[in-house]
Amino acid sequence: MRRPWSSALQPEPAIVKPRPAPQFYVPSVLLPPEAAKSPTVHKIHILGEDERSKFIAHALSGVYDSVEMLGWRNISSKYRNIQRSRSSSRRAAAKVEANMAVPRILTKEDDSRIDQLVVTGKGYEAAEALKSVKHRVDENTTVCLMNDGLGVLEDVRRKIFEGMETSPSFLLGHMSHRLAFNRTYDSVKQLKNGETRLTLAELSQRKGKQLHQAPHKTETRSNFIRTLQEATDLHSSLTTYDQWLRFKLPSVIFDSVVEPVCVLLETPYQGLLQNPAAQRMMHSLLSEIIQVVEKMPEVEGSSVLQSYVRGRGIKKLLYNRIMAKRSQPSQLVRRIEHGLPTDVDYLNGYFLRRGQKLGLDLRMNIMMRDMIKARHSQAIERLNSFIPVEETSIPSDSAFRYRTVPR
Repeated sequence: MRRPWSSALQPEPAIVKPRPAPQFYVPSVLLPPEAAKSPTVHKIHILGEDERSKFIAHALSGVYDSVEMLGWRNISSKYRNIQRSRSSSRRAAAKVEANMAVPRILTKEDDSRIDQLVVTGKGYEAAEALKSVKHRVDENTTVCLMNDGLGVLEDVRRKIFEGMETSPSFLLGHMSHRLAFNRTYDSVKQLKNGETRLTLAELSQRKGKQLHQAPHKTETRSNFIRTLQEATDLHSSLTTYDQWLRFKLPSVIFDSVVEPVCVLLETPYQGLLQNPAAQRMMHSLLSEIIQVVEKMPEVEGSSVLQSYVRGRGIKKLLYNRIMAKRSQPSQLVRRIEHGLPTDVDYLNGYFLRRGQKLGLDLRMNIMMRDMIKARHSQAIERLNSFIPVEETSIPSDSAFRYRTVPR
């Protein structure tokens, strides 16, 4: 049986008409808002609230006529700059430049059609974000999902586009860049360069059946991919699905193996290396996840994935990342303590759904998923039990009633 990853991925055939070079160079993002709405303008929308959304928007501002950032939640938009180090030295002066993308606007404030869309953020945010622009996308829209976790595409199709006669074309993407918010410079700081890998969504079909796209949709998506590859800061490339999954698995496995044990034991990362029982739990979680990956139909027999999951590279990766974080608090522990949603359904939950269809026993992952959800519910109950107190000044004529020290 022919597998979707078995042959080298060739660029999709498309006739691309080169755009005439302007006589005078005008920075793309300086187009007036009304001019940017013209159908002839080469435009892209970035939907997200995290570091990647702002970094991607700035990186694409040099290859698009207009880059527009979108938000679906009514929160303040901070971090308007991009920060890079001048050299590898920690003492080197920071290089800060303004983000060239159009400032963030709410999706409900515009009804114009979206041709190309990049979605970033946590896995649980993807469906909610796309719901806010559902009325602005159609069968000619190309959507690139760059969210955390696995199974996001299936979730989006089920919640947003199920039952619709037409739906947009999808790409799956993942970035290895290390980014962080920096309050000092109101910026997104690039800690380490990385790569961006893209793959066609139909190659991720579980039964190895590729969905055939209409010629015009194929051409639109091909142009989208080529334009992303022109952005030098992203270092983008198009790969087969098994190579893309191999590229994304390290971060998914770390969040599915290390983070849950930190939550269970309420310990920082380095505490795991000093606890034999914690190491056994991580080994059990990892073994179950590897079983699922090896038996997934869409990557069955892939030499790229088989050599990775059967080698020692995964355990070495986990050890190196734990040592790099050391005494830092677990990210998942912090989210649970603040009552924030987690991506457990797109990490351990994803492997459980796939494992259940394959008839695998994943009892350790079941326990960790249920434990995380129980801790999260417990944290929300605790936060809701707090009585809000408003601080105010005491009137001068009543101050004597609240004295704690006699005059």
